[in-house]
Order: sequence, then C-alpha cells, then structure tokens
Amino acid sequence: MSDKKIIRLSRHPKDFGQSPDDLDKDMFESDLPIQNTHTYYEDENLGLYIGVWDTTDMVETAAPYVCEEFMVLLEGEVAVKNIKTGIHEQINPGETFIIPKGYDCQWIQTGYCRKFFVIYDHPDDIMPVQPTFEGIVKLNNTIDTSNIKVKVTGDNFKMEEGKTVQNGLHCYQDHSGKFFSGVWRSESFKTKKQPFPRHEFIYIHSGSLICIDENNQTHTFNSGDAFFIPKGTVCHWQVIESVCTFYAVLQ
Repeated sequence: MSDKKIIRLSRHPKDFGQSPDDLDKDMFESDLPIQNTHTYYEDENLGLYIGVWDTTDMVETAAPYVCEEFMVLLEGEVAVKNIKTGIHEQINPGETFIIPKGYDCQWIQTGYCRKFFVIYDHPDDIMPVQPTFEGIVKLNNTIDTSNIKVKVTGDNFKMEEGKTVQNGLHCYQDHSGKFFSGVWRSESFKTKKQPFPRHEFIYIHSGSLICIDENNQTHTFNSGDAFFIPKGTVCHWQVIESVCTFYAVLQ
C-alpha cells in the first residue's frame, strides 16, 4: 500500500477488531492479550508502517525496543518501565511520544489502550548498541513554541500567498538522521501545488490545516485529526488562521 495520496486516519477503522493479531507467547510475561492492528500505509522496502493499534491488559517481555516508534495515545493509560533504572514512565490519553529503537524497556498495560502509530524499521538497520535517548520522548512537553529559535522558513514549499511565521522544533532524531519528529506551528499561508518533499505523518494539536490534492479535492484537518502524506504526493497546503501539529518524518 504505497499510493501517493493524502491518507486520513480514523480512530475507529471499519471492521477494526474483527480479526485480532496472531501473537507469540514469548512476547509476553503475562497471559496473551487481545490486540488489533489496522495499517493505513506500509512500505517494506523503507520499513515504514502507519496505522491504529489497540490492546487489552498485558505485560510485554522486557527487551530493547525493536523499532523507532512515534505514537499518539488515543485511549487508556500506558506505563513503560526503564529496565536499567526500574522507573515507570506514564503516558496519558492525548499525549504524543516516541520510544527509541534499542531502549531497554517493558510495556506494562493495565486496562485497554488504543493508539495511532508510526513505525520506522529499515530492513538493513541493526539494533544500536545504545539508543538515541534512554527513555520516552514526550512531544507534549515541548508544545510551547513561542520561544523556539529554529525557524522553518518554508524553503521546501513554493508559496502562493502569505509570508507566514513558522516555528518548528525537532524533538527527536534517530541514528540515521532520516527519521525525526517534533512540533510545528504556523500562521496563515498557502502553497503552490507541488510534489510533497518527504514522507510525513501529522497529528493536529490545535487549529486547522487544509490540503488540496491533485484532483482538487479538499481535505480539512482539525484538532485531533491525523493524516499521512507519502513523498511525491502532489498537493498544496493552506492555513487560514493558525495551526499547531506534531509530526513524524522520514526524509
């Protein structure tokens, strides 16, 4: 599934939960949970997978995390144990976070949870000796971009209207430098129609963003919405007032 089109993610995909995932008991210290995965986009050559996932109560087997994963927690609460320190990191509904590949941890789930996910696991990559960061990276902690000094000038986009003020901050980057994530805020602007320069998942924290595809179909995304644009997708963007997003990019 690698069509070059704007892909909107639903929190409740059609038929979600009707065909639970096949699970290996070695993955868990607890009894087997019930888990479901709906994949909206996958590219095995890139190792890029995007979708919705849920689980019932479970305790995973402690081990280094096998991929780079960006997540938006939609329902439930999550605890992830740092194996080296024994500290439990708590993630609450509505929080956006990253677990780095190689982070020695254990997912401990009490009650139900559901999430959007972006997984990056290139088939040629090996497990790093040490993760990029020894812990969970929470993007909500960096939502205040008022003092950010990194200015995203829009050089990747040809503008049609507006000299917008854009503030962006990369909060996480993997060992390869190809996969990164952060927070981005902008005032009004409109781009020209052009091929999108990267693979990007976007979760709208506040405000609205309009994407118009090559067939002139308008896609409006508001607070709480999520979508993915594959590299090369022809489209243009418009912000009428303002928008703040969390993003995960494969460059």
